[in-house]
Amino acid sequence: MVEFEKRLACVIAADGSIARGYMIEKCELVGENEYVITWKVPLQKEAKTNFSCVIGSIAYEAVEPGFCTVGLLADPMKMRVSTYDVAGKPAKRPFHLACFRD
Repeated sequence: MVEFEKRLACVIAADGSIARGYMIEKCELVGENEYVITWKVPLQKEAKTNFSCVIGSIAYEAVEPGFCTVGLLADPMKMRVSTYDVAGKPAKRPFHLACFRD
């Protein structure tokens, strides 16, 4: 049986900076509302990765409501998170991302 990290996690500010995280390499804000996250371990192949993303503060600040979507990229170390306002319009939002792996 192959051993791998069972979880990955991060909190990303609306500007794409990393507030905190576990096993995250970097985050890049590309475009109006798209964040490309690079992890220190691959998301694909031996491990199957499931994601949970929620709009949320990085500390004590108020946060405008919204939602986020997640998706894999061709590079197994990278994924995309897109954030939106409540009407579905692209909008920068801080978010919390948890990745569960089996």
